[in-house]
Amino acid sequence: MTRPLDKRRGPCAPQPAPSAQSGPGSPEPFLLEILARLPRAGLALDVAAGRGRHSLVLARTGITVVAIDSSVCALGTLVRAAREQDLRVCALAADLSDFPLPADAFDVIVNINFLDRDLVPRLKQALKPGGFLLFDTFLVEQAEIGKPRNPAYLLRHRELRELLSGLELLEYREGLAGPHDGRRAWRACALALKRN
Repeated sequence: MTRPLDKRRGPCAPQPAPSAQSGPGSPEPFLLEILARLPRAGLALDVAAGRGRHSLVLARTGITVVAIDSSVCALGTLVRAAREQDLRVCALAADLSDFPLPADAFDVIVNINFLDRDLVPRLKQALKPGGFLLFDTFLVEQAEIGKPRNPAYLLRHRELRELLSGLELLEYREGLAGPHDGRRAWRACALALKRN
């Protein structure tokens, strides 16, 4: 279901102290490391974009970004930041489980800190031939040191390789990463290419 980004949905959920929520936040290191290898033009999709920390980084390179998240409040932060920086970002409040993704539409798709295994085949279909899928999320060991703890949101070892089958893996790593924002995390990261 797609919802317009407006104030008709009522007040936003309580937020942490303003200092922690003042902006979109800093991007995950794997995206920054890979950024130079991604296209500077075309169309990107940021899956579960939140407040837009990854959308903004991508848009600064010149690519147009479609940022999808279920939180209207989080997307409001992104929209304000994109306007202030005059960046091409389209924010859509939607539930990705039933949001129709067009086939062969995106030059880049980033899926960071989000795991919906049923969505992955649709993400692969939504990539243009020659497009890149960047995936970076948590491994099972993360439950021992922090959040998330729900196994539904944690990858098993080598599971990401299986999920991305049919794409060419350009980068792949699993292990304890960080520190980022003062914390270490168990992560699986991949950059994959959809061949023509």
